[in-house]
Amino acid sequence: MSAATQAALWGRRPRDWARLAEPQNVALFAAVLDALGVREGMRVLDCGCGSGLAAQMAHERGAVVGGVDITPELLEVARERVPDGEFLVGSLDALPLADGAYDVAFGVNAFQFAADPVGALREAARVAPGRVAITTFAEPERCESTALHLAMKNAVDPSGDGYAPYALSAPGKLEALLADAGLDVVERGEVPVVWAHADVEDTILSLLCSAGGARATDAVGEAAVRAALEPAIAPFVRDDGSVSMNNVFRYAVGSVA
Repeated sequence: MSAATQAALWGRRPRDWARLAEPQNVALFAAVLDALGVREGMRVLDCGCGSGLAAQMAHERGAVVGGVDITPELLEVARERVPDGEFLVGSLDALPLADGAYDVAFGVNAFQFAADPVGALREAARVAPGRVAITTFAEPERCESTALHLAMKNAVDPSGDGYAPYALSAPGKLEALLADAGLDVVERGEVPVVWAHADVEDTILSLLCSAGGARATDAVGEAAVRAALEPAIAPFVRDDGSVSMNNVFRYAVGSVA
C-alpha cells in the first residue's frame, strides 16, 4: 500500500482516533518510555506518531519530543497536544530529519506499515543513534481484539493471506528485524493491555477510524462493516454495556552498535 493511500485512510477520522483508539495503548506507551529511560532533557522521536499521545507522555517526563507521521490530520492533533514539539509529515522509510537529531526513537505498532521495516529501523537509528524501540501485537491468538480485526478484514477479503497488524507478531521477529538493521538487542518484553470502551458504539468507532476500518468502509460500506463488527464484539460486552478486551503486545529495544 502506497504512503499516499495510507495517509488518506488514516486521515478519515483523526479525532475519533485521538479520543477512542490511541488512549487504549497508554500502558504500552509507558512501558516503551520506561525501556528507553526517557527523562528530562532527552530528545525523543516517535516514528509513526499518530495523534501524539505517546509523544505527549514523553513530554510530560521532561523530554524534548518530535514525531513523524504520514497523515497530516493526525499530526494536527499531535501539535495541539504538544505545541512545542516537532511534528513532521514524512515516511518511516525516509525520515525528514538530520543524522543525530534525536537521542532515542520508538515506533509503536508502526514499523509493520513501512514499505521496508528493516530500512525504517535503520532510518530511526540514523536519526536517533542511541536506542530504538519497536512494538507490535503478540500472536493473534493472544489478543482478544483479533476477532474484531478479522471481522473487518473478512468483510473485505475473506480469502486474503496475512494481515498487516500482525505482520511482525511471530516470536523473535522484532529482535530479528533489529539485528538485520544493525542494532544490538538490549531489552525485550511483553505488556498486557486492556482495550476498554464505554459501549459497543465507541468500540465500533475506535475501529472505523483506523486504516483497516476506512479500507473496509470503502469496500463494502459502513453499514456492512458495522454488521460484521457487532457479533464479533458481543462476547466482550459486560453486563453494564461496556466492552473489554485483553491483549498482549511485544516490544524490543535495539542499541546502535
